[in-house]
Amino acid sequence: MRLIGRFLWLVITVTAVIISMAFAASNDSEVTLYLWPFETGLSLPVWLAVLGALGIGIVTGGLIVWLSTIAIRTSNWHAQKKLKKMEKRMNEAEARLADAENPPRNVLR
Repeated sequence: MRLIGRFLWLVITVTAVIISMAFAASNDSEVTLYLWPFETGLSLPVWLAVLGALGIGIVTGGLIVWLSTIAIRTSNWHAQKKLKKMEKRMNEAEARLADAENPPRNVLR
């Protein structure tokens, strides 16, 4: 299953790279981008503006998803810590129970 996932990832990546290269080759004209409070514009190729915006969006989305998992990972860490503590207490209780069920043999009756 892991091999299929890696193969799929490779196919998707190669396809995205080929599409990006074709897009960059066919859109080499210049575009000027302006940011409202500033008077000067930034001239760059269309492909750079579009693929740059796409890249920034992907990185921003990934960062947001990663940050949203912090609460889940923290909760998981606390649950694992509590589980280990409970397992330790259970093992100690089982050991005490086994000792109580099997009295020492050298006790006089």
